[in-house]
Amino acid sequence: MTENEAIQKIQEELVKAESKHPFWPTDILHQIAIVNEESGEATRAALQYQYEKGELKEVQTELIQTAAMCIRMLKNLDL
Repeated sequence: MTENEAIQKIQEELVKAESKHPFWPTDILHQIAIVNEESGEATRAALQYQYEKGELKEVQTELIQTAAMCIRMLKNLDL
């Protein structure tokens, strides 16, 4: 996957997530918890790929979702 393809997939995932879950918490701890949840799912997918014959595509999917939530959190930081 190229960088541009990755960015496109992340943007698509962000739009999908914002449409499906329009509410985003206002406090930073709940925001980072969402990011960490997605990161944990990426870790699980990587472990399953490495040790349980999981699919590399699942790792990719979870990384895209994690990146989308990172961007969502960055968009909503009130600096």
